Amino acid sequence: MATVLTVMAGLASTSQSARVATERQQDLLALRNIEARLRAGMPPAAIAERYPDWRIELIPADRPTDPVTGAVLTVAHISRPDNQGSEHELVFLEAGTRAVGGTP
Repeated sequence: MATVLTVMAGLASTSQSARVATERQQDLLALRNIEARLRAGMPPAAIAERYPDWRIELIPADRPTDPVTGAVLTVAHISRPDNQGSEHELVFLEAGTRAVGGTP
């Protein structure tokens, strides 16, 4: 009987570990998608609608803007409030409002 209980406890532990690993893998995939969308220039509000469990906070990293294009470096703090291990920062270039070669 003790052997059966030990095996069952081991299976339960393995099952829980597999579930946690799957959740972390899904979080990482969502994070990569959010990062790709930010880098592609998608508005953070539109990203937040698609990923309601995630919080995206933008912080200016390098100001003033580029005099030619108006582009700026921005830090995105990306986290899931319900999962303490899912906090990441990304530095990316936000496109400027001026056309390349335009006047500042």
